[in-house]
Amino acid sequence: MPILLTKELPIKSSIKDHVHFISEINPDLPYVNIGILNLMSTLEDTERNLIEVLDTKFLQVKLDFIYLKTKKTKQDYYQKYYLPFSEIKNKDYDGLIITGAPLAFVPLEEISYLEELKKVLDYTKDHVRSTIFLCWSASFTLNYFYQIPKKVKQIKSSGIYPHKICQKTALTKGLDDIFYIPISRYFTLNKENILEHKQLILTSISQDTGVFIVESIDKKQVFLTGHAEYDRYTLDKEYQRDRKKGLNIKPPLNYYQNNKPICSWCSSARILYHNWLYEYVYQDRK
Repeated sequence: MPILLTKELPIKSSIKDHVHFISEINPDLPYVNIGILNLMSTLEDTERNLIEVLDTKFLQVKLDFIYLKTKKTKQDYYQKYYLPFSEIKNKDYDGLIITGAPLAFVPLEEISYLEELKKVLDYTKDHVRSTIFLCWSASFTLNYFYQIPKKVKQIKSSGIYPHKICQKTALTKGLDDIFYIPISRYFTLNKENILEHKQLILTSISQDTGVFIVESIDKKQVFLTGHAEYDRYTLDKEYQRDRKKGLNIKPPLNYYQNNKPICSWCSSARILYHNWLYEYVYQDRK
């Protein structure tokens, strides 16, 4: 079933051939209201990636893109195409996604929107059925709610890494015991810190890069430290960007074949996000 964008996005025209968009929701068919708080600097790439993994045959998805007024960059774009958090703070969502952010080495006190972000995190407790936190936001939120620290690395983990399922949940239904996910981050989490919390489930881990999926037992919080939503070319774009910056960075592991990116995770990504939509977002709504 199709996607409804509550505000038109420039990228819509480039993906309309393989994503079905509609202008209104049919109330007689299953639907969910989803919000995306996009903190990434590559706004349009992130929009495209998330819209494509949320596109599913069994649900209509009404999609709001949300921004923080205290975020100093991209405000002209946000105001034109997104909704401010201040406008939706009393609205309930079936699901919410909070993206990562390029803040690996930025001290918290230098993040202009930190206090507004904390208000969003508190808002999720009472107004959202289930929230996915991606990469940086996953590590920050695990610390905010559960005092779980991250360990910052000086060398970036970048590539396509094998992950195994530690505990089967509805989120991993249909995934292979070993599946591949893009990783692009400068931090790790200690699995022992996760296991100490009875409210949390350590769902998936990589021998190479550590904790990947953490869930709350009530399904209200899903923490993904990787980027299942990345498309075939996202890691390549990041790698070329970092090279132009003069960073000492190696090519993403397990990613290039004959100097071209290969996609070995796309089916796993769709399974993961569709499980979240149906099992964590829609099922409890019925």
